[in-house]
Amino acid sequence: MIAIGFIVAAGAGAVFRWRLSDELGRLAGTFAANTLGSFVLGLLFGQTSTTHTIVGVAGLGALTTWSTLIAELAELAAVDRTRAVRYGLASLVVGVFAGWLGLQLG
Repeated sequence: MIAIGFIVAAGAGAVFRWRLSDELGRLAGTFAANTLGSFVLGLLFGQTSTTHTIVGVAGLGALTTWSTLIAELAELAAVDRTRAVRYGLASLVVGVFAGWLGLQLG
């Protein structure tokens, strides 16, 4: 049963990330997906290991994207280093804050 939940959650996370990027644009979609993933992971802290496996690893793992963030930072840096630094710092600071907020509310 965990395997089916894992597959469904991973599929849902990937589709949701794709829709965010489609609706918000590439940079804003990645930023929103990573921020939301950090927040929900904070909310999940203390849940059962099954919930962590299905939602945290599969769903949020498919939703969030470190590799896309790095690729976007590299592309931005080639054009505008200041914007790349701002985007990278904002992703880090807002992501950590969202995770902390999730912990507080969870």
